Amino acid sequence: MTNIFIRAYVFSSLHLKQLVKDKRGVTAIEYALIGVAMATLLALVLGNQDSGFLGALKSTFAKIADAITSVTVNKSSGR
Repeated sequence: MTNIFIRAYVFSSLHLKQLVKDKRGVTAIEYALIGVAMATLLALVLGNQDSGFLGALKSTFAKIADAITSVTVNKSSGR
């Protein structure tokens, strides 16, 4: 019975040492954390679509669309 515990201990110790030395997953985790940080920062800076930068951009594009629509509708009805 003791032999089984010793084998399990040696097996788990060797695999834990290999796991600690393996650095492949660390880079993926770092990139994921950077992506989450950037997404959070962008969400805070840009705000929602009714205020902040996105609200101003939406309002400006709506004004441009209205101006284009009024010009094209006036020209087509004037003929």
